Amino acid sequence: MQQSLLGLLALHANRSVSQEEMAHVLWGEEPPNSFHQLIHTYVSRLRALLTEHQDPQTGSPSIVRRNVGYELRVEAGCLDLLRFRELTEKSERARVSGDLTLEVRLLRESLQLWSGLVLEGFSPRLREHPLAVECGRQQISSALRFSHLAVTSGHYEQAIDQLQPIVRHHPLHEGLHAPLMVALAGAGQQVEALALFSRLDRALRNDFGIEPGAELRAAQLAVLRGVTPAGNGVPAADHVPGPGPELERPYELPPDTPDLVGRDEHHPVLLHLTQGDAHTGSFGPSPVAALCGPPGAGKSTLAVRVANSSRFHYVDGTLYADIRNEPSGTARTAAILERFLKVLGMPERDIPRGLTERSSCYRSLLAERRVLVVVDNVAHEEQIQPLLPGGFSSALLFSSRVPLFGVTGARHVPLPLFTTEQAVRLLIRIVGEGRAHAEPGRAEEIAELCGHLPLAIRIVGQRLVARPHWSLARMVRRLHDEDRRLSELTHGDLDVRSRLDTHLDSLEEPLERALRLLTDSTDAFTIGTAAATLGCTPASAEDLIDGLVDHQLLTGPDSTGRYEFPLLTRLHARTRE
Repeated sequence: MQQSLLGLLALHANRSVSQEEMAHVLWGEEPPNSFHQLIHTYVSRLRALLTEHQDPQTGSPSIVRRNVGYELRVEAGCLDLLRFRELTEKSERARVSGDLTLEVRLLRESLQLWSGLVLEGFSPRLREHPLAVECGRQQISSALRFSHLAVTSGHYEQAIDQLQPIVRHHPLHEGLHAPLMVALAGAGQQVEALALFSRLDRALRNDFGIEPGAELRAAQLAVLRGVTPAGNGVPAADHVPGPGPELERPYELPPDTPDLVGRDEHHPVLLHLTQGDAHTGSFGPSPVAALCGPPGAGKSTLAVRVANSSRFHYVDGTLYADIRNEPSGTARTAAILERFLKVLGMPERDIPRGLTERSSCYRSLLAERRVLVVVDNVAHEEQIQPLLPGGFSSALLFSSRVPLFGVTGARHVPLPLFTTEQAVRLLIRIVGEGRAHAEPGRAEEIAELCGHLPLAIRIVGQRLVARPHWSLARMVRRLHDEDRRLSELTHGDLDVRSRLDTHLDSLEEPLERALRLLTDSTDAFTIGTAAATLGCTPASAEDLIDGLVDHQLLTGPDSTGRYEFPLLTRLHARTRE
């Protein structure tokens, strides 16, 4: 456990890691109730070990508490991962400036830091962490670039020395096999190059039922024809992967929220979006993740944070669209596709008019790149289906208030209301620890009166910041008045009532009537009592209740079969005209 925790902190070196992420890596989906205390114990032991082995000349790394997590503070020269990242950035700058000699030297130095896979021998949850996967991808990218430069200048043995160890760890990676075959052939090892092709061809056909791709076929043909990228009077080959043409790399995300409170849902969504990677040898369609939750639950905020967390994986950029309050149907989706195609570099004159044709062009472009597409506030499946990416390397993350189970291959992650602890933590981050701790218990009262709705907590916090002379107790008194509570929950562009209005306006008449009658009559109910209130059969009442649950307007059933409306939803439905 201590090794895994240290490995996780090292992946995030000089950045804070939340305890929720630590718990997921150490224990998976079901951490023990005492995981906070266990993590504290492991951190204490690691601190003692780091102090014991401190270098008197350079000092040693230290683990510090930061926000609600921990951070490993370490100099770049003491951690090979940080050194690798630094050298990779410098080599990229050298490539852009055209200094190929310096680029080759920096790439060679960065690749010499490697002796195996990232965190080899550790638990799968840590080795499959998005940052570990991304680090492995960067190694492959650097090795491919180095081999391209080495082969085109006739230094075949140098390319072989770099590629062979990596190919052993990635036996199905066609992009690594192709340049290795060309390098082997250039070094006079045509038999070994063709044997390498045969082994991969056999594995792809037997294990996956697919044939080698165009890149590998081109390399095989080059070997058979005796064509090498350099030497023998042959010009540079087209078959060795180089940096390729400069692509448009958009980054369209709105600003991240600095005081975001950690959610358990963050890490599983991030893993789903970044683990499926054809470039590291696994096959499968582009990942799709869907965040679903009631109005004001923080879906948009979490989507932006997840997208920012995966920026090292989707190196070709991030596309973003918010379709809140947009009309349903295909016209809006067609307009989004038109903008996406322009951003990805397609000339306006080449963009087709039809939705199907635009979707096809969009998928073709994404199939060749590593792009994350984020679409916020989706209302209907027809809005998102044409935006599903093609190929294996890009991904889609979207949010919706209602689960859209008809979206092919999507992993649906429900986003519940905050716990009291999360709500209090958010309020403290906004108003400050001193102000909150000066009035013990008031933050918990505010959390309860806001129904643990993240949007409501944020509004209260911002109102308190805007009025430093207000006490938390004064805010509590204002919220206690149920007739005025929703009027208190507005600040600038943030308004709980308007968010709920938009959601309720989308309900079909039977569901809207059921909501109105049930909120007027009781706070919690069973299917039987709901049937009596609605004047219908239990089967019909169950259908209506399931519809309200799907719309995130009702929670349950609990162990006794009872359903309950979220506090602010019930209050709003009762006072709505």
